[in-house]
Amino acid sequence: MVELRVRPHPGDIRQSARHTLFVESDTESGFDVKVLDELLEGRIDVKPLGPSFNIAAAAEALFRHHPNYYFLIDRDHQDDETVERSWKNFPDAETKNLLIWRRRQFENYFLIPEYLEKSECVACSREDLERHILKFASERVFLDIANLVIIQIRERMKKNWIQLFENIRGFETREKALEALLNRKEFGSKKRDVSKSLREEAIEKSFEDTCHQFFGEADELQFGYGRWLEMISGKDVLRQIADKCFRIKDNSGKWLQGDERILEVGKDLVRKDLLDQPADFQDLYRMIHARIQAKRSIR
Repeated sequence: MVELRVRPHPGDIRQSARHTLFVESDTESGFDVKVLDELLEGRIDVKPLGPSFNIAAAAEALFRHHPNYYFLIDRDHQDDETVERSWKNFPDAETKNLLIWRRRQFENYFLIPEYLEKSECVACSREDLERHILKFASERVFLDIANLVIIQIRERMKKNWIQLFENIRGFETREKALEALLNRKEFGSKKRDVSKSLREEAIEKSFEDTCHQFFGEADELQFGYGRWLEMISGKDVLRQIADKCFRIKDNSGKWLQGDERILEVGKDLVRKDLLDQPADFQDLYRMIHARIQAKRSIR
């Protein structure tokens, strides 16, 4: 038996292929997908593409062939220069159309008290929001700092530190090939670099530098000091904040819990006026819509 399928209108296919934003999510119902689709008013397809390394690899492979594919990833461990370069050039097919959030994770934007208090679902005062955000962030701050140090060390070691051989001369026999391999100076340099990076004093310096980024000149987490609000694990803190400070019912009157509640908080907030959004949300909205309009004018 042949199953009949409804064919999409060709115009729908062209429009879908024309502009697509790929984000960090495993499912179509993920927080990033649904909230960004709401922010961008459905004028561009927002699709999940798994973790950041999948998206970065896709951006590298596809940007020459699909200039209307855009890629958006969490900051994670990326340095300021790399992040700002992505914003300066986005969207630009010559730079892979890859944008990096300025905060560690997308969820970190939903830890800004003055933004959260705009929600219709908030059940806490501004002061309570700040108190709870500080409490939950303080409980995990040193875990996040230690993990960032590990990520930084791990990423440094993954850099392309040795090039492949290219000339067949000197590789006529098994013995010559092994001799050439063992004589590569990069192996010795790498051993020294790894040894230096893993010395106790080097790890301690990296830890203290990261602490200073989080705390600034303060002895504990405080609003207005350091960059902890950008660098803390936003996914984990937002979950706790949503549980403590937000009350949302579905259409049947049932109280939402867990991921459903977090999703509705995010969607409720990005529905607000564009000028009420965090600056990065405003910039993303304007860049994407300017790109779409430019393409339409060309056609």
